[in-house]
Amino acid sequence: MGLSGREDVRLTRDVALLVAFSFPVSVSIGIRTVVLMPYMSFLGFSKPQMGLVATANTVAMAALALPMGMVADLRGRKGLLAISRLLVALSDLMFYGLRSFQALLVANFLGGVGAAMTSASRSALLADKTRGASRRWVFTASFAFFSMGSVVGSFLAGLPDLLQGFYGLSSTEATRPLFALCTAFALTSFLLVLPVREEPLTPRARPRVLTIRSWDVVAPYCVSQALLGSGAGLILPWFSYYFLAKFGVKLSEVGVLFAVTQALMALGYVSASKLASRLGSVRTAVACQAISVGALLAIPFSPSFTLASVFYVVRAVLMNMATPVLRAFYMGLLRREERASGSALQNTTFWSSRSLGTYGSGFLMEIASLDAPFFACSALYLAASLALYMAFGRTGEERRFTSL
Repeated sequence: MGLSGREDVRLTRDVALLVAFSFPVSVSIGIRTVVLMPYMSFLGFSKPQMGLVATANTVAMAALALPMGMVADLRGRKGLLAISRLLVALSDLMFYGLRSFQALLVANFLGGVGAAMTSASRSALLADKTRGASRRWVFTASFAFFSMGSVVGSFLAGLPDLLQGFYGLSSTEATRPLFALCTAFALTSFLLVLPVREEPLTPRARPRVLTIRSWDVVAPYCVSQALLGSGAGLILPWFSYYFLAKFGVKLSEVGVLFAVTQALMALGYVSASKLASRLGSVRTAVACQAISVGALLAIPFSPSFTLASVFYVVRAVLMNMATPVLRAFYMGLLRREERASGSALQNTTFWSSRSLGTYGSGFLMEIASLDAPFFACSALYLAASLALYMAFGRTGEERRFTSL
């Protein structure tokens, strides 16, 4: 049955709201990416304690992503998405008001619960409202908005340096207000979800048993995500701390670096979408990820922050630019009634492995060196790319991309 003109407008509005939703979410993530680890070091936490607090978030995401995805497939996506943003706001508010190790451990766990609910429902809801080739472009637009928000968040993360300079605040007191900003952005994302209309699953489409049937797609994809997550956990949460500890730079300098990276990443998303039209989604992702490993390995050998920054930008853009086309490809291979569960299982796999990497990296730096995690991460990234290619990249995978 065709859609009426009014329904077309409503559909366009809902997609626009879900794409715009990425912006405030990513502003908060951009802030936290820069300041979280340094803030905990300002509070006097040890590296293992820092790793444990960071891991609390990923453990919650790993443990709850699949159950939340099953709930989203059974009860709907919108309500779960709205509640998730309130939990994230509470987590940010606790970071603003509390300082003890135990309190921040709980706060980051709550943030992980909210993030699990978001990841389980948001991609599925967006996929429900798009079809065929348009899905890839909508996911690309969403990731581009995410990058723009991350740019803003990364620049905002430099505010503590200004507050210290103008008001003489300590590093801790100058950083705390950023978590209040994160709270405000979490509430903004909550308001963007409220007007979205969700079409309920039909009785035939609603699963009687909460299970995934497309295991030939889900299983190999999750294997590659497990390897990718293990490598990501070793380095991604630690980058800002790594630059501060190794090169003695300021938060504002790291913030500018991350902002530039996210801005270029938005261009990379568009380029990857065009490239995927010719090479295929999986081949594009594998090529970008494999090449990025060279830039990653160059970072620990860089003699200056400037040179390390160049390699960081190249690594980040290449590693992430094909993510939206790969996500759209994966969503397109799943049935509508299993998309939230399929997305959640992928997230569970990724965040479980990432949590192990994040926690283990703190000990690895403690007993070996700051640079040691980079070499382990490179090996895991190459293994992830190989697993993805072996599963989907050799047999004309684009022919399997349906318009479900």
